Amino acid sequence: MAVFDWMVTAREQANTDPAFRTLGSADASVCFQSGKHGRRVNFAAFEIASVEPIDVNELGDQEMVVTMSTREWNSYLYRRRLGRAPTLLALDAVKHNVIKTKDSMARLHFERISRSIQAFVDYGSLQSGR
Repeated sequence: MAVFDWMVTAREQANTDPAFRTLGSADASVCFQSGKHGRRVNFAAFEIASVEPIDVNELGDQEMVVTMSTREWNSYLYRRRLGRAPTLLALDAVKHNVIKTKDSMARLHFERISRSIQAFVDYGSLQSGR
């Protein structure tokens, strides 16, 4: 789906950027949803191991899901590129249910690795405008 086309290039950029490694180790699968489309991003140690499609019917079983409509994703990426959008954590505080977690432990884990997740999305924001 076009809304997530940026993810493969964002993964490549994150994995080649030494600054990404300085954010710390992140071991988690984070899913991203837009309507009927989903992607699972697998963070492993200091890199992003893979980006793969996931059936949205499987998202209920996932630990962490970031979900917005296609319009919201496009707007968010555009505003991040301009430096005018909040982080995903701050956005979730204002507009609840952007970040969905299975339980409170998963939420704490998301918050611990949020800088790596945000960096990945920010690499994508640079790609989405091209």
